[in-house]
Amino acid sequence: MNADRKAKVVVIMPVYNAGRFLRECLDSVLVQTFRDFILIVCDDGSRDDSLSILEEYAAGDSRMRILKNGENRGIPFTRNKLLAAVPPDCEYLALMDSDDVCMPDRLERQLSFLQAHPELCGVGSSLEIIDEQSRTTGFRGYPVSPEEIRTVMPDRNVISQSSLMLRRAAIDDVGGYNPEYACCQDYDCWLRMLEKYDFANLPTPVLKYRMSSSQCKQSRLRLSLKTTLKIQKAFRDRTDSWTFRARLRMFAGHVLLCLPSPLILKLFELMTYRKEQP
Repeated sequence: MNADRKAKVVVIMPVYNAGRFLRECLDSVLVQTFRDFILIVCDDGSRDDSLSILEEYAAGDSRMRILKNGENRGIPFTRNKLLAAVPPDCEYLALMDSDDVCMPDRLERQLSFLQAHPELCGVGSSLEIIDEQSRTTGFRGYPVSPEEIRTVMPDRNVISQSSLMLRRAAIDDVGGYNPEYACCQDYDCWLRMLEKYDFANLPTPVLKYRMSSSQCKQSRLRLSLKTTLKIQKAFRDRTDSWTFRARLRMFAGHVLLCLPSPLILKLFELMTYRKEQP
């Protein structure tokens, strides 16, 4: 990549053993209708062909930059390393996961929205859900308005990380991701940002979100739920927002931990998935 290249938008993406889906992901980013961006990826010690795929694509597109951890350091470390590598003149960050797929106009739509709404720190979207064969299996809708997001967010994460475009200054302001959390660190980061800023969601998807067996919610479901409860408690403690409703929801979350993992996952799907686009 040209070291002198400047861009208003930087896409950042951690990569770990993503070879199966990586080409589809990279293709979806590099063919965006908005083209003036930089893509910074960090290989987190992959043991498959992820790094060779990244190097192949970087050789053909000067907008790509590759970082390497050498060994697996985990998501919080890798995301913070990516944040630190973003050029200082960048204004907007588009977050991306290496198994998901962008809609062709994702960057264009989100950049236009944030430029039209300077009072907001970031914008995500609803999601089109795809399986490991890239087949659409459903949709997930989220609250759209900043007011509704602010009301709902302490009880559940309604900002999808890989659909999010952020003002770089806002995430820098809260210090990035907390390495204390092995998963759900995005939820913690959004709640810390919510203490100072507001988010919005676009009602139609900018992203195809892949559900695969390697994801934290699938492979470490109980850890994900326990971490979510810990993050929610920390937020309530910081903001002194322990209402009766908040305590009741926290109790319900602990009750969920007593259920079998397949049942927890099924309840989550019933509450969040739709067969048709919202």
